[in-house]
Amino acid sequence: MAKYAALCYLIGSIPFAYICTRLFHGGDIRYLGSRNVGTTNVVKQAGWVAGLLTLVGDMFKGWLAAAIGALAPLGELRSVMPAFAILGHNWPLWLRFQGGGGLATFVGSCLVFSDLKSALIGMAIWGVCYFFLRDHDQSALTACISAPLLYAIVGDSLEVLVFYISSSFVIALRRLQSMSLQQPWRKIQA
Repeated sequence: MAKYAALCYLIGSIPFAYICTRLFHGGDIRYLGSRNVGTTNVVKQAGWVAGLLTLVGDMFKGWLAAAIGALAPLGELRSVMPAFAILGHNWPLWLRFQGGGGLATFVGSCLVFSDLKSALIGMAIWGVCYFFLRDHDQSALTACISAPLLYAIVGDSLEVLVFYISSSFVIALRRLQSMSLQQPWRKIQA
């Protein structure tokens, strides 16, 4: 299990946002715009081509980790391999643990462990939340909580449910971290 988890983490750590921004813009995405190492920031800072390449690369990382999990002799634990790729994407070794949010990597994983319909439902949940909340992190956090709950109600596979829970947990951790870094702690006045 450990060697597959480490491999999936390293695959997830490939910083496509950083690479594409360097190639198309010349700058370091960690110091541009929102400083998020993700597709949205790449599109805003380096353009649509760089953003599209980042999106495809990040989705491929999730797909590859899920495929490794599906093919590895891991039994029921194979469905947590995408969570390790998302962990690598969110906290990449190569960028001193400063990564993206993990949504594209999650969607790529859905193409193996779930289906495109489930991924689109998760993205729709995020979109509706974003429409009302107008906050990327809060919307992703809400979608990460809602998607596993929704699947628990309508789904029929324990393996896919474990995939949703483990992957959503790692994405939610990153979003909570982002939200806490954006909100300065204020003293409570008595």
